This record gives sequence, structure tokens and C-alpha cells, in this order.
Amino acid sequence: MPAFPTTLPAPLLDGYALSPVDQTARTDMEAGAARVRRRTSARNDVIDVSWCLTPAQLATFRAWFEDDVSGIAGGSSWFDVMLDVGDGAASQQEARFKGAWKAQRDSSYWKVTAQLEVR
Repeated sequence: MPAFPTTLPAPLLDGYALSPVDQTARTDMEAGAARVRRRTSARNDVIDVSWCLTPAQLATFRAWFEDDVSGIAGGSSWFDVMLDVGDGAASQQEARFKGAWKAQRDSSYWKVTAQLEVR
């Protein structure tokens, strides 16, 4: 499995957010309480992340993101990355990009933001 490049920094704390995916299915009834059942027991979280990258690091990130062989094929592949998922410290997680990432120029750095699915 591909891994997030070790030459790139860890995600910033600013804007870092963990959102558990709803694991239930809800059926509203005509009368009385709604029926709720568990759809899955798999943990599927969405994490909002951002990185502060130099132009050279952004080039490394883009090359890894687009590479079909050693990268993540345009964000379609799962990869290993160190993330804090609320259990006390950053640990190795399997993640993939949920949609496109965005980069905004901030003085001499690029602020890259994205959402990651974690399983």
C-alpha cells in the first residue's frame, strides 16, 4: 500500500477536524417512534486536514498524488498516513482522499486542504 511521503510535514492542528460517519439507518414511522438500526460496525471517519507546504514540497505532493504506480492514482487509492483519530496520539491509519484537495498561496508557502476518509 502506498504511504504518505515522509519528506512532507504532518497535518496542521489548525482546522483539523474528525467527523464520524453515521452508522445507522433511520426509518420514520407514520405514528410513534422512528425505527433505527445499525447499518455497519465498520469505523468510517472523515478528517479535515491541511498542510503548509513549500513550493518544492507541493511538487512532491502533486507527483505522489498523481502517480499510478507508487502513489495514489489521483486520490483513488488507499494509503498509510500518521493521523490522530482521537485515541491519544497520532498513529498509522489507512486513508484516501474524499474529493479534490485545494491549495491556497500564503506568502512563500502553500496551504493545502483536503478531506480524508479513514477506515
